[in-house]
Amino acid sequence: MSAGRWASRSGGRWGVVLAALPLYALTALPLCACNQDDVVTLGRAVPDPRFGDEGRPVAGLNDSQDQTAPSLTEDLLEIYFTSIREGTGKGDIWHARRPTRVAAFAPAEFVNEVSTTAQEVNPVISRDGLTLWIASDREGGLGGLDIWRAERGSRNSAWSEPFNVSELNSPSDDIPRPLAQGELVMPFASRRDGAEYQTYLAHRPAVDAPFAGEFERVELPREEGGGISGGFLSEDGRLLFFHREGSDAGDLYLAWRRSPSEPFQSPIGLAGVNTMALERDPWVSADQTRFFFASSRLTGRGFDIFATTLDLPVFE
Repeated sequence: MSAGRWASRSGGRWGVVLAALPLYALTALPLCACNQDDVVTLGRAVPDPRFGDEGRPVAGLNDSQDQTAPSLTEDLLEIYFTSIREGTGKGDIWHARRPTRVAAFAPAEFVNEVSTTAQEVNPVISRDGLTLWIASDREGGLGGLDIWRAERGSRNSAWSEPFNVSELNSPSDDIPRPLAQGELVMPFASRRDGAEYQTYLAHRPAVDAPFAGEFERVELPREEGGGISGGFLSEDGRLLFFHREGSDAGDLYLAWRRSPSEPFQSPIGLAGVNTMALERDPWVSADQTRFFFASSRLTGRGFDIFATTLDLPVFE
């Protein structure tokens, strides 16, 4: 029987978790003599991440309209998001830049090359900032929101005309999410199997190759809370951040698995950032120390983009 330890990236100990035991067995274990900074949660296979605070509005990005679905380059110097502040009011793509990862973003700018009079939402910027994925219901798709892709030669170049990524799309709504595992896996959301969004994992053999094969639908224990959307997969493919659709919509969650070939275990709510308002669209930096998301917590406004620091446990 194997045991695992979750260690904080900041160096603190999270305590030992007997992940090989079924959850009901953990409640029967005697309490151990733990160090002061150990965290042991009986009946759970994953300890809670630690956040610097509940999240603060990101300066320079938000206005009185909705801002959702933040996505950043790996260096954290460029951010893309959805806003309805101008244009058709259906949703358009905006972005902002900053000189360093601790500086404030410059005022957000409209991404004219990929925005139309149709709906454009949920931008996903690649790590190097040279590929942009969006969801759009513009003409030329398969129906509903389709996944489209645009490219550019440098960070200062204009975006190409987006093209339809037909292998990911269906006659229903399909929405891209940030890629993981060397950008070979995309956890996209889709309504192809019903009214609620569910998350699927699409694989490709190389970054310049199309996605191929059957898509893996993410199945989680105790899914009575509704659909799974806003998925953000960690680079090693073992952590999935997401928000719920349906009756339990409005909170952020984390699910864990031992390897990308195994199923996810029961998710936990991210109590450090969840409020009585709605939280959605999680995004985590490559070093797993920065956490961005959208929330409707500010009174009299729609969604805004928030950020906080993250101390995420790592399975050893």
